[in-house]
Amino acid sequence: METNIDQKPDIAAVSPAAPPRRRIWELDFVRGLCVALMILDHLLYDLGFVFPQQWFAAGGCGVIYELCCFAHDFYWDWPLRHIIRVLVLAGFIGSCGISCSLSRSNLRRGLKLLAVALALSGATALLDLMMRQHGFFISFGVLHMLALSMLIYAGLNRFGPWPSLILGAAILIASLFVGPESCSGGGFFLYALGLGSEGVSADYFPLIPYLGWFLVGAVLGGRLYRDKRSFFPQHGHGKALKPFLWLGRHALLCYILHQPAIYLILLALGKIFS
Repeated sequence: METNIDQKPDIAAVSPAAPPRRRIWELDFVRGLCVALMILDHLLYDLGFVFPQQWFAAGGCGVIYELCCFAHDFYWDWPLRHIIRVLVLAGFIGSCGISCSLSRSNLRRGLKLLAVALALSGATALLDLMMRQHGFFISFGVLHMLALSMLIYAGLNRFGPWPSLILGAAILIASLFVGPESCSGGGFFLYALGLGSEGVSADYFPLIPYLGWFLVGAVLGGRLYRDKRSFFPQHGHGKALKPFLWLGRHALLCYILHQPAIYLILLALGKIFS
């Protein structure tokens, strides 16, 4: 039997296959929990401020009526709601920053998300025209903020973590002293920063302070997840976690579709029970 001593070994045959990269489930869970609480918050807003005029123009009674009264009279100004809202926003935006610290394609992802954000602005502007009322148009919402945050982080990260940390900390400190009342007018640029008063957006997330949360999360993520592995690899498989993990993996889709879905469901309920 002849043997070809020059034949190269089959690398695939002798080298073990690289294990598939696993998602860091706790980041999905945090995002998913934040998305679930956001959906609940928007549902209660619709019940408290949008649909009662359609359902109970002349007064009403029953469980749905009481729920609408609860949302309008108690929930929306509840101090605990405002505390939870801050925690949810910090958790969601910070976890997005951490996720970006694990990616090498933030420039491409940021540009894609910016295109989605601009498309959403166009769609909501068209909706305002069709409904002949204001209140749907989103000129600088969470997607605009996240897209620009990704692009800014992609540029800063080329110089290491310090520029992102310094800018993020400076923005958070500045947010304690400045706000929309800091400048009169100023156009869209200052409005996007959170300093100007000119502008309108149904979903408003200015760069001050939210870019600060994003950048600090990204810097922390680069340190905490240096090996890109979960801190709790054995605890991400519980059945109770699956809905939140799904929401976290599909946060963008859920954000875009949840409000139209809520509106249509409530509209259908109004037709059924009216």
